[in-house]
Amino acid sequence: MRRIAAGVVCLLSLALASPVWAQTVVNVKVHGAKNEPVDGQVELRGEGGKFTCTTSQGSCTIRNVPGGRYVAVFKPKSGSPTAPKKVMIPPGGRTDLHIAAR
Repeated sequence: MRRIAAGVVCLLSLALASPVWAQTVVNVKVHGAKNEPVDGQVELRGEGGKFTCTTSQGSCTIRNVPGGRYVAVFKPKSGSPTAPKKVMIPPGGRTDLHIAAR
């Protein structure tokens, strides 16, 4: 009986922890026409919700993004935002997102 109880506790622990493992860290890089870093705000919006980060020297990180389909938009500190870019974020791990600013 103790083995069954221990097995149930173990399975419940894995079930509750697995959504945390499925979260992705997104490393964002934004560059301009001459490959120079550009600063502003990056927004991911999609199945998993809305996530934002503000770049510093063209880079920022968004943590805990569920895998799925998103639209990425970069809003520079000055000028107009980029056209929406469809992106797929894998479930879990780390991924890079490169955005070309205007």
